[in-house]
Amino acid sequence: MLTLFVYYKVPLDEHAHCLSLVTQFKQALQLKWPELVMEISQRPNPSAEGLETWMEIYKHPTGLTEETMASIAQLAADMGLPPKRASEVFIPVRR
Repeated sequence: MLTLFVYYKVPLDEHAHCLSLVTQFKQALQLKWPELVMEISQRPNPSAEGLETWMEIYKHPTGLTEETMASIAQLAADMGLPPKRASEVFIPVRR
């Protein structure tokens, strides 16, 4: 089962605007995939350059497909979320 992690930088002075965008984005995701769980976190302290690092975590009870992950990325771009989004995929530790 795949879990998607997406992280990006947000300038401190754009925090409120980006949070509003992410909230709207999350609502759009819930309409499209009601069982999709999306969490948003940030590092506790900004960088010396005044940037916060934000992390979106995506999980679905049946796992994420490549198609779903591509759709998430496209919707993020369409909604104007920060363009330099780095994505990584993880699976549970094999036993």
